[in-house]
Amino acid sequence: MSNQQLENIHHQVIEDSNKGIYDDEIERIAYLYGLNQDKDKPEILEFITESIFYNYITGVHLDR
Repeated sequence: MSNQQLENIHHQVIEDSNKGIYDDEIERIAYLYGLNQDKDKPEILEFITESIFYNYITGVHLDR
C-alpha cells in the first residue's frame, strides 16, 4: 500500500468519525491511553487509521 492509500483511509476514517461510527472506539482508546476524547481526537483517529492500514498490509481484513 502506498502513502496515497494511507491518506485515503485516513480521509474515510475522518468521514466515518463525523457520522459517529467510531464513537465507541474513540471512547475506548481515550480511556485505555488516558487521552481526552475531544482534545486528542486527531491523534486517536490517526491511531485508528494506522490500525486499519496495518491490518490491510498484513492481510487481516476486519468487516464492520
